[in-house]
Amino acid sequence: MKENTIELKSVSELNGNSFIVPNYQRGYKWREKDVEYLIEDIAEIALDDNSDYCLQPIVVAKDNDKYVLVDGQQRLTTIWLIINWAKHNGFGTDWNFSIEYKTRDTSNTFLKKIKENEVAHDEKDEMTCDTHYFSQALKAIQGKRDKLEAFFKNLKKNVKIIWYEIDPKEGPTHFERLNSAKISLTNAELVKAFILTKSTPQKQTRMACEWDEMEYKLQEKSFFSFITTKGSKYNKESNRIELLLDLYVGTTKEEKEKDEHHTFNKIAQIEKDGKSVEIIWQEVQNIYNRLLCWYNDNFLYNLIGFLVEKNGDSELSEIWKGCKGKSTIEIKEFVRNRVTQTIPKEEDIRTMVYKDRRTKNVLLLFNVLSLMSVIPNPKPNEYKYVFNDKFHFDLYKDEGWDKEHVHATASESLQSKVEWVKWLKDLDEKLVEKKLVEKKNKLIEANLVDNKDEYLKWIRNAKEVKDSDYPAIKEDKNDTFKPLSKEKFADMFKDIVFALEGEDEKDFKQNSIGNLVLLNANINRSGEYKVAPFSTKRRIIMERVKKGQFVPIGTQNVFMKVYTPIPGHFYKWEKDESYDGNEKPDRDNYIDAMIETINRIK
Repeated sequence: MKENTIELKSVSELNGNSFIVPNYQRGYKWREKDVEYLIEDIAEIALDDNSDYCLQPIVVAKDNDKYVLVDGQQRLTTIWLIINWAKHNGFGTDWNFSIEYKTRDTSNTFLKKIKENEVAHDEKDEMTCDTHYFSQALKAIQGKRDKLEAFFKNLKKNVKIIWYEIDPKEGPTHFERLNSAKISLTNAELVKAFILTKSTPQKQTRMACEWDEMEYKLQEKSFFSFITTKGSKYNKESNRIELLLDLYVGTTKEEKEKDEHHTFNKIAQIEKDGKSVEIIWQEVQNIYNRLLCWYNDNFLYNLIGFLVEKNGDSELSEIWKGCKGKSTIEIKEFVRNRVTQTIPKEEDIRTMVYKDRRTKNVLLLFNVLSLMSVIPNPKPNEYKYVFNDKFHFDLYKDEGWDKEHVHATASESLQSKVEWVKWLKDLDEKLVEKKLVEKKNKLIEANLVDNKDEYLKWIRNAKEVKDSDYPAIKEDKNDTFKPLSKEKFADMFKDIVFALEGEDEKDFKQNSIGNLVLLNANINRSGEYKVAPFSTKRRIIMERVKKGQFVPIGTQNVFMKVYTPIPGHFYKWEKDESYDGNEKPDRDNYIDAMIETINRIK
């Protein structure tokens, strides 16, 4: 099997070559503006004598003395049209190549007429999709006549094509992969082929194995998640190594948007300037090894993971640039300083609310730093910050943890009868009875319904429900709950929530950071604990913990009331009154703990 090869070729090097557009290729579809953009793009580039401007890849497979165009036929056909139109319109070129469209005789006849300077189309000719777009392209070329002199000057001098030659047997398969989802060749694919092509056979085997080993490690979620965001452009099943290549050449988002193969072009230029591919590859490996060291260091893992999650993929590039040439302790100080710069003032944290865009980042930092301790008197050469564990950025991103209220913000009814029953089933009958009695007068004053005995009956009925009963309840065929109407449940819901939680909170404290934690967003927005009381949410969270499922440590501590010195109960998240000998309510104690924990890093 022929080994794939890659190189940079000037367009003039295609002189005399013959190209075949196979029948599995789609027809020529470039619009006038696509042709105009290509002409302008090449005509307006400003390059010195030692720089190259690279067009997108041309993927070919050898077929005797011709090349099958697997990918890139739109660009190459357009260049052919420009050359042949220009030849007969005052622009002399002394080179050319040929293009043949397999099984498309009309297209070939049309192209032949253009080459021979005949009228390419008249009313007697059969107009096809290909010939229509050929005609539009010629109009666009004529409209950009004033750009063609500069176009040909740059085309001959500095413009290169990424020439990717593959085994002929791979042709159709390669085309299907590239075009089924409009996937272009990645920088990683191009760089790998480029490096291996330029290496000796002995080194090729070793480098290919090292490449695969690195790619395999990058597939590991816990490793990849601390250096990328959930929606990262690098988050693909393969070719995650492109992240390392971008770090190597310092590719920016803007450069990628302008030229999707910027990274490959830069590496090809580095090799052209005299650095061997072996040295280039070793330097890429050094980046990988450094990231691996950061991953294995809990301090760097946790703080870099936080910064990347907060600021996006570009953050890793900023950290990498700032850490060049630094020792491990210097890197830790650099990263720590970047974290401290993100921390709002203490008074801002205390007054932070749900809609504040900084709130989620503060909650995340609090949960990350809850895993950290500070060594009071570190030994010489010993760093004073220690993390005893890693924050699970992989699970945090996969499961969609977001800022949510500890105490429900609304008293609207749940949406289905099954949700009503589950909500009732989770209530503590004795606690509800006690609170309904205590709040009886206030309930009457608030014009809420006083039906304590009926409410307790519904709670008891719900306690007896088994999982097998839910289908009948859902279809409203369960005799016990059939009489429970939406109106009855709404009244009961309001009374019980009022008794357990107090009045609906429309004030600052309801949406303050003291009433916010990181919760699994999918669960919280579903019926399971969307408007559930604190005790229900606590049970759900504790069940996750018992099953070994991920829950951020700060969230666990809130529902265990770890931050409250003497927690006297677990049915409510106190907002303002003093109780059980505590000087502060739960929410204030939580905010104090949050600030104290975040201050550890300063």
